[in-house]
Amino acid sequence: MPRRKGKAMRTHVKLFGTSGTTKLARQVMLELESRLEGQDGDHCVELGDVRVSRFSNENIEVQVDNVRDHIVVVLHTQAPPVSDGLVELMALLDAVNNAHPRQTFLVFPYMPYARSDRKNRPRISVLGQRLPEILNKVLGVRRVLLVEPHDPHLKQYFLPTADEIPGTPLMVQHIRNSLLKTCKADDCVLVFADAGAAKRYEELPFALGLHRAYIHKSRTDHTETPTVRALTGEVQGKHCILVDDEILTGNTVLKDAQLLKEAGAATVRMYATHAVLMDQKMSTEALIKKLVDSPVDEFVVTDTIPVELKAAMAPDRITVLPAAPFIGEAIKRMLLGESLSELHHI
Repeated sequence: MPRRKGKAMRTHVKLFGTSGTTKLARQVMLELESRLEGQDGDHCVELGDVRVSRFSNENIEVQVDNVRDHIVVVLHTQAPPVSDGLVELMALLDAVNNAHPRQTFLVFPYMPYARSDRKNRPRISVLGQRLPEILNKVLGVRRVLLVEPHDPHLKQYFLPTADEIPGTPLMVQHIRNSLLKTCKADDCVLVFADAGAAKRYEELPFALGLHRAYIHKSRTDHTETPTVRALTGEVQGKHCILVDDEILTGNTVLKDAQLLKEAGAATVRMYATHAVLMDQKMSTEALIKKLVDSPVDEFVVTDTIPVELKAAMAPDRITVLPAAPFIGEAIKRMLLGESLSELHHI
């Protein structure tokens, strides 16, 4: 760090959030500020001011306050309207670049189009790959942080490879402090919802001392709901824990829970880092009612995507774990050049 007259120069850090990320950005700013206190060097952490102007021709213009020689952290998550949010993100990054920051970090609590990263049908778009290219080559973004990406290989589309942190430690902590405080480990079973979940969360049963079960599925088309084929493992009379990276429409987890209840499960809890909770075939109110009326006894999610209003519709069934503390810790480590690997430990 540059020094002047024997003292470390003050490092100005400014956080910006796009329209759907402002509340989370404010929470992360407070977490980052508290974590940088007492560290070597003098850090001044602020929430940046963003002004988004929308014109009659539906173009937008973004203006930011002074960031010259600042370290800038931009947070952007998936929030409707998703595609409009991406245009706002690009305009925000362009405005930041034009104001000459010292360095820019981009944080995706949930990266839009993360599931559109494979050309698995003829003549389709693959924006999950193109978006990193645009951010790298056009907007000059070099430091990216992903929270629990849908597929680990997503980080490799960025140059240099993006950093990632999992939401798993939050889930493990909650399971230990809630279910395992009232139930014996032998009475609980961790259920892998599919082959992807079995690979992603293979360490969880060992960390928690739980038995395992597997739901076997196949996907014969490109719809959002796969077909449930079979269940392997003993769930009779057990408290079942389903774990996945996200909940979209809820259709898959509802079928999983029904299968488990029919096999004699005592309770079913669903843990997911990202609560997308959207279905183009129904309203938000109808979707939440569908979850409430389902065989799932509790949904435990984080707020990497704005979920407060949806959770308020079913406070007895949806538990929200705050994402800001572990995102703030990750950003602090990136700013200070510390390892992120420790955040993967469960």
